[in-house]
Amino acid sequence: MHTFVDPLSRATEARPDSAEAHFLLGETYLELKQGSKAVPQLNEALRLDPNGKADAHLLLAALYDAAGLKDRAAGEYQQFLAKRPNFSDRKKLERYISEHKKP
Repeated sequence: MHTFVDPLSRATEARPDSAEAHFLLGETYLELKQGSKAVPQLNEALRLDPNGKADAHLLLAALYDAAGLKDRAAGEYQQFLAKRPNFSDRKKLERYISEHKKP
């Protein structure tokens, strides 16, 4: 997986407007358990393509959940469901949101 970081980093430098490159780099950092590097990449993918990269919300939610940041994870799940209302596990995510979202 390390072998993918360099070319993906170069891709984001060459095409800073590529949501796909930022998403893939963020996903790669997550696989390498480098969440602090993944978050900015996934957020940039969302900024560049808010609806097309909605899955970045799922990755961010999983990262925040693992870090014990349940409220942040719930917020990411909420944003994801707003973009993908027909998600197959919608009820499961809604339950998580209701249990962990702060008022």
